[in-house]
Amino acid sequence: MTILQDQERQVFSSGILRLVGYGLLGMAMVDILFLIIPPQLMNPLWEFQTMGAIVERIPVTLLGTVLVYYGERSDRAPIEAILLKCISWLTLVAAILMLLMIPLNISNSFRIYHQQNATANAQFVSQNDTIQQFKEQLKAANSKDEIEVVLQQQAKQQVSIPDSVNTQKLKTDILATVQNNQDNITSQAQTFRVQKRSLLLKKCLKWNLGALIASILFFLIWKSTGWARVKLYLNED
Repeated sequence: MTILQDQERQVFSSGILRLVGYGLLGMAMVDILFLIIPPQLMNPLWEFQTMGAIVERIPVTLLGTVLVYYGERSDRAPIEAILLKCISWLTLVAAILMLLMIPLNISNSFRIYHQQNATANAQFVSQNDTIQQFKEQLKAANSKDEIEVVLQQQAKQQVSIPDSVNTQKLKTDILATVQNNQDNITSQAQTFRVQKRSLLLKKCLKWNLGALIASILFFLIWKSTGWARVKLYLNED
């Protein structure tokens, strides 16, 4: 009696684990479908982020797959013969896709890096040109009135310099401040490039290593589930 009860509990536990496995696989598939729909092919940023999001969801898929195959053929419903065979072949497809994802991810990371660099350079050049133009106008201004006109154009409001102020010293001080701001912008642009490159490199390495590990695991699952692909079967003891 005890042996029968133990067997019943084991069958019940196996059924629960497999049911959870199917549930995890279903949830993972729905999640991935919502990630790739609507697709934005040829958009390197979308492809890069989407592939990264898929890789980060692979652990749930792997866990669900392992739970589904728990206990192999024992105490299976007839429909599971078809499901297990399909899932087994899908693991091989997943292994290939994960492997193909790596070079595409590397290519997209380079494209994103160049796009970000171009955007940063455009912003930097625009700001630098504005500052350089202001510096040249200020250097060309000699009288108090000319300096006021230049400052008004820059500040876009009325500017009045008191007669007691040494205009040449004021001009020198303003040029020094502007030069300091220009140097800060150059430094910030360089820091921005380095930070973006470092973040992009970390994500690329993380997701590519994850894709490689996932590809190996999916292939090993496919290889170890050959029994599910051999033939369709009904409940077997």
